[in-house]
Amino acid sequence: MLFGISLFVVPPIAQILNIIVAGIAMITFARAKHLSLKFSLPFLSSVPFAFFAGTITLAEQHLTLIFIVTLFAASAALLLSGIRGRFENLSHEKMTKRLHLLNVQKIVLIGIPTGAILGIAAGLVGIGGGIWLSPLLILTGMADPKRAAASASIFIVANSIAGFLGQSVNKPIDFAILLPLGLVVLGGGLLGSRVGALKLDHDKIRIIVGAIVAIAGLNLMIKFLFS
Repeated sequence: MLFGISLFVVPPIAQILNIIVAGIAMITFARAKHLSLKFSLPFLSSVPFAFFAGTITLAEQHLTLIFIVTLFAASAALLLSGIRGRFENLSHEKMTKRLHLLNVQKIVLIGIPTGAILGIAAGLVGIGGGIWLSPLLILTGMADPKRAAASASIFIVANSIAGFLGQSVNKPIDFAILLPLGLVVLGGGLLGSRVGALKLDHDKIRIIVGAIVAIAGLNLMIKFLFS
């Protein structure tokens, strides 16, 4: 159980909410010309893996362990990328030069296996995968924060659609809790837009979110160990 909700209910509902929120972000980044399909496409190898992982039904104990591991992995990625960003303030010229060193072949060789691995995790737990992809792109120097966020948005949308279709094959969708959660997500999306408008420090935001995710993982782990 996570906050009183069965873990089996979480993935499909999370994926529906992901599609809504990340879809809005994807449109916003596309309009701002930060979204590069050429760069993002290799990572979308995740889609078939997210679908097939979504069809898998695990024992609750195994699903809980996967949730714990993925939450801590996401937290570590967010914290590391946020801390690195605060200590490594690359100029626009240096970042542009670094990105030019990445050719299509390198992106494909890195993107396809990375997408496959993240797609499996995304399909199992209902997390779109962008929470791992964005920090990974920043930590490896493959993308600046805006391109990383733009790529993560299309990654989340594609994986969430595939994962939801996989989950809906043999798992019930609890629409009774979808509406209140949808309202909460909508409020969070509006707040996020306000935060973006204020141009707050994105590295600080990643650190704060990373800490929140770590707390959620710790809470779940304690419940798992003492249940």
